[in-house]
Amino acid sequence: MKLFRSIRFNIILGAIIALLSALGTFLPQIETSPDKVEMYRSLHPFSFRILNFFGAFHLYQTWYFIALLGLMAFDIIVCKLWNQPPDLNATALPPENTNEEELEKHWAQREEALRLKPFQSSLDSSLGFDETFKRTKSFFKGQDYAVHDEVKTSSGAAFLATKHRMQRWGSYIAHIALVVILIGAGLKALYGFTEMVPVMEGETAAMKNRPWTLSVEKFTVHFYPKTFQPSLFSSVLRVKAGDELLGAKTIRVNHPLDIHGIRFYQASWGAAGMFRSATLNLDGTTLTLQQRVPKKIPGTPFAVEADVLMPDFTISDGRADTASLDLKNPAVRFLFTVAGKPTPPLWLFVLYPKVCLKENPDGTLEHAEVPPFSLVSVDPVLFSGIQVAYDPGYPWVIGGALLWVLGLILLFYLHRRRFWVLLERGENEKTKISIGAWSSKGGRDFEKEFARLTAEMKSRLSFNKMEA
Repeated sequence: MKLFRSIRFNIILGAIIALLSALGTFLPQIETSPDKVEMYRSLHPFSFRILNFFGAFHLYQTWYFIALLGLMAFDIIVCKLWNQPPDLNATALPPENTNEEELEKHWAQREEALRLKPFQSSLDSSLGFDETFKRTKSFFKGQDYAVHDEVKTSSGAAFLATKHRMQRWGSYIAHIALVVILIGAGLKALYGFTEMVPVMEGETAAMKNRPWTLSVEKFTVHFYPKTFQPSLFSSVLRVKAGDELLGAKTIRVNHPLDIHGIRFYQASWGAAGMFRSATLNLDGTTLTLQQRVPKKIPGTPFAVEADVLMPDFTISDGRADTASLDLKNPAVRFLFTVAGKPTPPLWLFVLYPKVCLKENPDGTLEHAEVPPFSLVSVDPVLFSGIQVAYDPGYPWVIGGALLWVLGLILLFYLHRRRFWVLLERGENEKTKISIGAWSSKGGRDFEKEFARLTAEMKSRLSFNKMEA
């Protein structure tokens, strides 16, 4: 157990978990971004093999990450929660004995004990012992202090006066909250899952982690004017288990569908090369083409066919490619024939009507003269990216977070004070009062309050003399 109580061990353990969490943040995770993982594999094959061997692309589900979370929870329990809430410099004094016999035994050590406190004061009263004892307790109660642990003996009496006693529980509750959060993280890693399910509009796709199917009956996307930047996109989603309909809803960003604790998010969208139609402008007239359906251009010997769509056109190794599945730079390849004979394919762009690329037989591209026609629009067949997530640890994490906030409020916003008051019977009905005090905020913050309270005790309770 000595190892787990070591500050060095705690720092090293926390640093390892933080570094692994950072790695899982910077590297794409296969559960949420399988396309980015595949891209990393193609761009960095050597490092991919090494990182994948250690599970870096599904890091939060690896056995060693879960084991580290469990070790951290165990370490907090051993270091912090094994003992009672701490009460440093606030309890270990003879005057706090609630047993009369013990108090009499330690009575002679009262002044030495009070010197352990940051603040001390003493005064004499001629009001009589019982009246002084009564008024002293009433004074602290009037200052919103709780009076407890009262003890009377033949020599005198003692009691404690405290304010904001709950403050000492702040650190304790905050550490309990960390354990609760770690339990939630462990439950998610062991039993939760996240997967991305791309579903073409009007089609159905199956989940990996449940025997369920997802159907997108309709996908809608609205763009900002004169751009392909989406302002809103949504899916009419239906979830089935066999023939049983489990749920249906029009989902959009921040408006998911929940079924049995599993949440279906509208996470992304894109185009995969299919389209319903492409429209050409031919010298003031329009010609609408369906994908891979040749159509004769009226009044000419030409026929044209809209072949394939690149949603985010780019050139890779001299050939046509797409940088992403987003409609950032849509381009369509057109196949032309003259009297039945094919001509080189041409790439036309929606956003750049004065740009035309010719495709050579080996697939390489070169600039071509701008033809007397242009691509006006394209109606792509889009897919909806549905992110499916199940997190059984979510309630634990939320509960732990609330506990954490409560612990911090108690720890940092409550100012705990404590007074030890000893009353000793003297000669001629006099009573000597010795006071020791402690504050959770330290001496400087409490100095003025201590001086004020002791001064008020003198003025309000008619004490004869005060020394501080």
